[in-house]
Amino acid sequence: MLNIASLITTFLKNFINIIFLRKKYMIFKITENKSHSMEPNFHEGDYHLIEKTLDFNRIKRFDVLVHFCDIHSINHIKRVVGLPNEKLHLTGNSFYINNKEIKNFTIPDYINIEMILDNDSFFLISDNFTLLGKSCDSIKNGPLKKDCIIGTVI
Repeated sequence: MLNIASLITTFLKNFINIIFLRKKYMIFKITENKSHSMEPNFHEGDYHLIEKTLDFNRIKRFDVLVHFCDIHSINHIKRVVGLPNEKLHLTGNSFYINNKEIKNFTIPDYINIEMILDNDSFFLISDNFTLLGKSCDSIKNGPLKKDCIIGTVI
């Protein structure tokens, strides 16, 4: 449950930052989902509040991130499945991280990827499995460097 006092305090701090310290110091940002690649959880046309990421060590598996896509010059929303320095293996309805199978997470048969992420990369995918590898996710474009990450969807 949200703590209203904490939310108001954060909002006021953010507002003061915007007014006095310029936009680059914003804590929160609002972004629009311009794709149906995250359905059924996030729908095209929805707006989301994101917390700007300053500490990349706070990003956890299955967090939903907003990142800037150099290909389309827009922000995309994707889910984190691979963290820095992890060994990933996605194949034939199975998903392994560091040789341990992740249960209740199936990958379509046509995807077969094995890689080790470097220390500043994340592996992101879409929630809409019909679009895996067809949207701007890590299956299609490779791991995402942390400097492209804008923040975490709240």
